[in-house]
Amino acid sequence: MQKEKKTTARIKALLLYSLVSMFLVFEMGVQVSPSVMASNLMHDLNLSAYALGIMSGVYFYTYTLMQIPSGLLFDRFKPKIIIVCAITICSSGALLFGFSSSFYFGCLARILMGLGSAFAFVSVLVIAADLFESKYFALLTGITQMLAAFGAVSGQLPVSIMVSHFGWRDTIIFLGLVGLCLAFLVFITLNYETKIKYISKANHWTSEIILDLKYILRNNQTWYVALYACLLWAPMSGFASLWGVPFLIKFNHLSSNSAALYSSMMWLGLAVASPLLGAFSTAINNRITPLTLSALLGFLAFILVVNIHMASWMLAVLLFIAGAACAGQALSFAVVTENNSSSVKATAIAFNNMAVVISGAIFQPLIGKIISLHGQLNADSYQEGCFVILGCYLVAFLISALFIKKLN
Repeated sequence: MQKEKKTTARIKALLLYSLVSMFLVFEMGVQVSPSVMASNLMHDLNLSAYALGIMSGVYFYTYTLMQIPSGLLFDRFKPKIIIVCAITICSSGALLFGFSSSFYFGCLARILMGLGSAFAFVSVLVIAADLFESKYFALLTGITQMLAAFGAVSGQLPVSIMVSHFGWRDTIIFLGLVGLCLAFLVFITLNYETKIKYISKANHWTSEIILDLKYILRNNQTWYVALYACLLWAPMSGFASLWGVPFLIKFNHLSSNSAALYSSMMWLGLAVASPLLGAFSTAINNRITPLTLSALLGFLAFILVVNIHMASWMLAVLLFIAGAACAGQALSFAVVTENNSSSVKATAIAFNNMAVVISGAIFQPLIGKIISLHGQLNADSYQEGCFVILGCYLVAFLISALFIKKLN
């Protein structure tokens, strides 16, 4: 009888984890969707390329700013309430975006999407921490990162096909309606008991927020892990998401489509390696060594990518390895959780995720600035800009090897 109860509990945990993970997949798809409807948006809303960049980019400002508040909320209230509200806000932003007729309405819609999406990644990890034994957390974090990568892919080719058939407005409105259905599904199904009494913690809201923030920010390991995560995500946010395609076009003389395909090998590597690295670290009962090896492997692969002209198959393999190395960023969430009290786990996770997200805001313009300083947009200028990514791998390796520790 006891065995049957445990089996039932595990099945329920997996179902609830899968359900909340759908929010993350949805959020990632919405996040990258403007990339496949850029020309349509510029034409219909009369936008310049710069204006389109601003309208798309405001999503990340609210996403970043809401990371710490999202963790604080999860540490105080039942996840169901927060997740339903977050999905509803994100979906409402998508619907508003579909009806937008100007730059300002588009910006407002993207702000709402970023506001709701800010809770997605943290919500999945909170559910994982609540419903599964701690020994599975690293594996589940890796699986979560894999789902995020697949969500980003789903927001490109599938959405691109929908845009070509139905137009960008109907496509984004459809996505908004899907999100509202998901919010309703979470509302009626996400129910579970937990040892943490969320509502009772809200009585001394301000004082407890300050105490929680002091607790995680006074922990040196929180900062070391966050810096590692930020740097090891830079190859994805700075190279794979923006500068990788133009670099491959100029340096490796690839066509646009081929460059996009090779750049996507980094996302594929990340998706495959994230759960495997989590499982490996759990099997050897060691988090630090996999973090160090990840950064070192990424450095060795990427130094070849940015310096040597090579056969296409070798380039694909090295980009896959460079992306797989970034799975250390996913494992960092297990480390920061284990190095902080369980009572502030969501706040610690959110702080680490904020460090990850902010890497795009830092390294995309930094690489662009270095490229522009060269004067001409040629292979040499892109190569010099991408040396920043090489530096990120190296510094991440040093941080994990010298500073990150496992606290008792």
